[in-house]
Amino acid sequence: MFDRETLGGSKGSDMLRAPRGLGWIVFVVVVALIALFSAGRVVDAGTVRVVKRFGRVTGRILDPGLNWITPFIDSTVEYNTKDIVYETAPPEKHAISEADYKDFPVDTTTEDGQQIDLSYSIRWRVERSRAPWIAQQIGDEEALAERVVKFHSRILARQIPRGYKASEIYTGDITVVQEDIAGELRPLFEEKGLVLDSFGIREISFSDDYIDAIEEKQIEKERVTTEAYKAEQAKYRKDATITEAEGEAESIRIKGQALKENPDMVQLEFVRSLRDPESKVKVIVIPSEGVLPLLNLGTVVGE
Repeated sequence: MFDRETLGGSKGSDMLRAPRGLGWIVFVVVVALIALFSAGRVVDAGTVRVVKRFGRVTGRILDPGLNWITPFIDSTVEYNTKDIVYETAPPEKHAISEADYKDFPVDTTTEDGQQIDLSYSIRWRVERSRAPWIAQQIGDEEALAERVVKFHSRILARQIPRGYKASEIYTGDITVVQEDIAGELRPLFEEKGLVLDSFGIREISFSDDYIDAIEEKQIEKERVTTEAYKAEQAKYRKDATITEAEGEAESIRIKGQALKENPDMVQLEFVRSLRDPESKVKVIVIPSEGVLPLLNLGTVVGE
């Protein structure tokens, strides 16, 4: 037979065990949900993820969409396969820049020792198939920007302008320098699993002293050009005056010769002049022979 205490104690133990069992069920459900959410990876368009297991790169690539990995064991590293922009510019222009990675201009010198600051932009992206190698050898996207894009581009931007004179860069076509840098940068990127879409020089800044010297030379050049033009014009006017004088002298000689050979032409010229309302023919009276015309030599020469 059972007394009341015994019955009461047994019933109380059952009531205690029931909540504990329910708690375990809830715990298992929560862990299962966490595992489920941890196993799912949503990869955004324009990116890929590389799977790592206990820190080791597995070589598996997750493409855009929903992917599944082993929960609590696997992790992923994300890389952009769309364009990324690295840009160098003066600090005051950083606020208006939309580049993904911003840096300061590269300071260097030209072949003839002039100091310049070079600002440029690089558009690059990760090659999908090389993403596991990048994760293993270099690191995440920020490591790529620092150790590959920044490292190689700044070295070349400092070295290549040293092969050009300041005047060639200041007044010449800077696309030559731009193409030289891009040509050497592209294979370095390819070696590290990156694609160089474009490299562009945004600005080359020279020292104030050099700019003043260039402007002074330009002013002097324009002055010399102006003086040369004036001298050329003076020579032209001199030659024209000589030619005109020679022409007038020849005209007078020919007319004098004609009058000498045919004196009657004087009367003919006199009649023609009288008919011309703008004629300046003067008349003198000679008592012994009547009226003779005295032709205005200026009028004769003008004809």
